[in-house]
Parts: sequence; C-alpha cells; structure tokens
Amino acid sequence: MIKLIATDLDGSLLDDNKQLPPDFETVLSQLKDMGIAFAAVSGRNFDAIHPTLGDSINTMICVCNNGANIYEKGVNTVNHPITTDQVHRTLDAIKDMENTVPLLFTMDKCFGVAGPQGFMEWAQRPYSPLEWLDSYEDFYKITDDVYKISVYDGSGDIENYSYPVIRKAMEKDTSVYVSGEIWVDIVSNKASKGYGLQLIMDKLGVKKEETMAFGDYFNDETLLAAAGWPFVMENGVQLLKDRYSHHADSNNNGGVTKAIREYVIEKTKTL
Repeated sequence: MIKLIATDLDGSLLDDNKQLPPDFETVLSQLKDMGIAFAAVSGRNFDAIHPTLGDSINTMICVCNNGANIYEKGVNTVNHPITTDQVHRTLDAIKDMENTVPLLFTMDKCFGVAGPQGFMEWAQRPYSPLEWLDSYEDFYKITDDVYKISVYDGSGDIENYSYPVIRKAMEKDTSVYVSGEIWVDIVSNKASKGYGLQLIMDKLGVKKEETMAFGDYFNDETLLAAAGWPFVMENGVQLLKDRYSHHADSNNNGGVTKAIREYVIEKTKTL
C-alpha cells in the first residue's frame, strides 16, 4: 500500500506553463482522506513555489533547493547550506566562461546578474523573480546562507561545456547535477532530492516499497532511486525512461495526477 507520494514539480507535476493539473486539488484531498502523505520536490526555493502551489503548500511536505531545505506544512525543519568557500569556488570556476551566469539561492531570495540574451529572456518569466546585483563581484558579498547555485549555460552543449568544468572544481565536496538543458545545479553533498525523501520516509515510518515518486530529469534520479515505485514522465529524458519501467503520461497531460488516480486512488492496478 502506498503511504507517501513525492513528485518533482517542473517538468513533472507542472505543465510547460508552470500550471498544476486541473484535478490537483481533488486528488490532493482524496490522498489526505486516505492518509497518504504528499511531498512536492523542487530545485526552486520555498518562496518561489509558494505562488504555484497556493494554500495547499501548508498541507504538504516540500523538499526545496534540490533537497537543501525541507518544509513540513509551511514550517522549515531541515537545512543544508553550501559553505562560503564552496560558493566562491563555484563563482571562480565559471566567471570567465561565455554564455554562463550563476543564480544564488538563499532561504527566501534568488540573486542574479545580467547575462547573455537567453538568460535575460528566461529571467522575464513571471515565475522566476530575481534580486538583481550590479556586478558579478557582488555575488562574493552575499552574507546570507546559500543553499543552491544554478548555473545557466547557453552554449547549447551543457554536457561538454560548463558541466565538466563545474564538476571538476566542485564534485569532491558538493553534489553537482545537470538539472535541465540549460542548468547545472550545485548543492551541499548532504543534500539531494533523494536524501530529502529518505529523511521524510524515516520520519513518517514509511518503507521504500510504500513510496511512489515522479521525475523527469537527471536531478530527479536520486528521488526516483529512493522510492519503491518510481515513475518517469513520458517527457523525461530517455536514459531515465530506459532505466525505470514505470512511466507516467507527459506533464502537459497531467501525467502525475493521472497515475496517482490509476494506481492509488482508483486501484485499477496492483503495484
């Protein structure tokens, strides 16, 4: 019996316009009535996903900044910041690379600086509010705890451009993920989506085989691996679809809630 469901947001639960499936509130209410816990898992910070999830955010568990922060019913309970030295080494590694720009995520803010055209176009989206810095050097002056760094890569070849450079500089004492076609994420080596899910499972007393998870990209792999019933979105990367046998319909077709209704609520299939 499933007792915990965890889903990535961007590319999984949310459609390409960052909208929830139309039946999300109904499904969430049904899960609550069944005593099944629900966790929203994201690379974004809590304040960034709050407008998307609305008041429902106060009824669920949120694993934010790729596992660096965990919130339970709106209350922050777990934090794994990146050290100042790690932040500065990341900044040093990419400062002279063209078509790259970092974003630094603190508990409640996201700091950015003007960058290449593709990044500036992305930054105009309403779901990506930034606090703009005057210069790259101002990143080094941030004194708040940093929980995640996302590096925009507009080269068109992230796997061979920024990712190996960042990985070489940082992989010994941080976790480095390709989290999208234009993003590389750096978090504490104590943080990952999967580790965050495992903490929740341990706290709730839920076993792996009682846990369902949804993801679409490489930074979701630890999340999928932690669950006994991992589902890869149809729009997910092929490598993950090849690796995991359970697939959900695409994010634009409400794949997450559709699978929850089919496999859990309606119980038309036996897991």
